[in-house]
Amino acid sequence: MKTILILFFAILTQAFFAQNKKAARYYFYEIQDFESAVDAYLDLLEEDPHNTEYNYNIAISYLNSNIDKSLAIPYLEKLNKIDDLEMNVPYYLGRAYALGYQFDKAIDAYKAFIEIAKENSRLKINAERQIEYCQNAKELMKFPLNVKFENLGDKVNSPDDDYFPFIPTNESFIVFNSNRSIVGEKIELPQPDILISYVKDGEFTEAKQLPESINTKTGREEIVGLNADGTEAILFFESLNGEGDLYECKIDGKKFGEPVKLDRNVNSKSVEIAACISSDNSRLYFASDRPGGYGGVDLYLCQRLPNGKWSEAQNLGPSVNTEYDEDFPNISPDGKVLYFSSKGHTSMGGYDIYKSEWDAFKKKFIGAKNLGYPINTPGDDMNFRVSENGKYGYVSALRKGGQGGLDIYRVTFNDVEPNYTALSGKVVAKDGKTKFNDLFIQIADAETGDVYGDYVPDERTQRYVMILPPGDYIMYVEAEGYEMMEEDIKILDKVSFKNYLSNDIELIPAK
Repeated sequence: MKTILILFFAILTQAFFAQNKKAARYYFYEIQDFESAVDAYLDLLEEDPHNTEYNYNIAISYLNSNIDKSLAIPYLEKLNKIDDLEMNVPYYLGRAYALGYQFDKAIDAYKAFIEIAKENSRLKINAERQIEYCQNAKELMKFPLNVKFENLGDKVNSPDDDYFPFIPTNESFIVFNSNRSIVGEKIELPQPDILISYVKDGEFTEAKQLPESINTKTGREEIVGLNADGTEAILFFESLNGEGDLYECKIDGKKFGEPVKLDRNVNSKSVEIAACISSDNSRLYFASDRPGGYGGVDLYLCQRLPNGKWSEAQNLGPSVNTEYDEDFPNISPDGKVLYFSSKGHTSMGGYDIYKSEWDAFKKKFIGAKNLGYPINTPGDDMNFRVSENGKYGYVSALRKGGQGGLDIYRVTFNDVEPNYTALSGKVVAKDGKTKFNDLFIQIADAETGDVYGDYVPDERTQRYVMILPPGDYIMYVEAEGYEMMEEDIKILDKVSFKNYLSNDIELIPAK
């Protein structure tokens, strides 16, 4: 009986293993669901830890997923010790090292690959470029930006990928794409979907999907552009047969109009990926891989004609475009700075985000400047939106401690002055007295407890004025013979920002 049970469980185990192997191959080869492939291959590796296919496929799955890509390193290191293994392992090991910020090891791995790669092969040429990326990264990381990343939290982000955030410059809402499973009224909507979150009292509210006129059930939709005041969006629609075009969509308050396909001067037989419209709606910048560019995807400009149509597209030229791909143009509210992503210029790996400034004399954008680390990383960094005062930017990124997959972050540039609110008021006494001895006010950061400032109200009028940046504070008010008062103070930002707030204080006599 014991032998029969052992045989029975052996058969079940073998059947389970065969089914898991089939699932892993399906995820990896057929639908390229790399996150699911990772889980399936991890199970297979428990049974056969030295299987080269499993180790290779799990490494490639990590590199192609939005999980921590450096997790591919141990699997590739194991494979790299096997002689005559024809799987381009050193190349992918170099990529994994670079994504794990081990640039010297990455360079060594790429050099080892170049020695064995076929002459003029695509990966060999790419490996030489990857070495440049690593060298660029080492230099850029010597001078990190003084920035702070704020994850927008679970009201905006999800365990799945949330990406390509767009805000109007007053930060009144954020509209973005998401691969999450959205279930409402027992109907699961197609993926990806376009979601929007509005700001209330300085905070983003629960993100909701846009209506079915935008999120259709017959193809793929993404938001790929927004003008400065948030009244016009650019959408990318891809049909079930794989054809994709750019559409214009008017926004009136919280109402989205019917998407209208952009004309043939914008949409062509080639691929148009992303676009933006200037503040005055007179210029359209977009990305396309149409013939006649400098290589790969280039950025183009169309101007609004008197009849409302768009002019023929004009390439933005070699100061912006390179032999590599450029994408996701975003124009500043004043039209003087173009933000975009590029695999060229001084990228530290894949797409980096750049800015180029308008030269009024030369009539073109010049001087593509890398925004720097840590906004840019060895991975792909795309689509940067900036607030009106330049203090805040919005990106999607893979960062530790996120909700899962790509998350949307608000980036604070600490060296840029914020908007300040003037908070003023009068200190009065509940017992009717009009004079105080040793009246004193202190403001502290509500999160850290650090003292932000000490204030002494006017001795004659008991009025006070303080200038505060957005944040959460605690106000302490003391006076001889009165109870110490403690009050929470919240200075709102985004669209909720106020230049001036009034706050009178009433002190209670001590018992």
